[in-house]
Amino acid sequence: VLAYAQLEGGVKDIAACVIRQVNRMKLGWGEVSPHLLQWRNQEDLARFRAAVNFDMIGSADPFASLLKKRAQVRPIHRSGELNQMTWSALEDVYAGFGLDSKYIEPVAANVDYLVGSRNDAAHRGVLPVTTANMLERQVREHVSTVENVLADLALQLFAYFNSGLHRR
Repeated sequence: VLAYAQLEGGVKDIAACVIRQVNRMKLGWGEVSPHLLQWRNQEDLARFRAAVNFDMIGSADPFASLLKKRAQVRPIHRSGELNQMTWSALEDVYAGFGLDSKYIEPVAANVDYLVGSRNDAAHRGVLPVTTANMLERQVREHVSTVENVLADLALQLFAYFNSGLHRR
């Protein structure tokens, strides 16, 4: 349960920190990464689609006024989002930042097993049926999985702003 809590909390904290930094840059809608907008601001993208009309088609730059407005990337709602840090949720976070998840794909099954073990322990009070040695090995594997995911996400995000991944 603690290893899972570290994974979920770590990913949420790292993602929230990056999003706060992007918002502090006060970028226009046309400057923010499409990956990030598609992940965090789907309703705003729908607003852009709805703004298209026949008169805009003939314009040289139909979205110029909309794209220059300051963007506000929707922050992570800590208690309401990413509460089941499954492999697919991790993939969504990586894709949302435009990062490559291939380096942590080998631990995908471990992540989902970690979530299942956490749910069994937290919601049903059932620990995996193992001996003390197997339980110790399992905990070490869970901690190693969390360490690998958080290290990879943090290392890839170190260069996030320098490489311009937050921009279009």
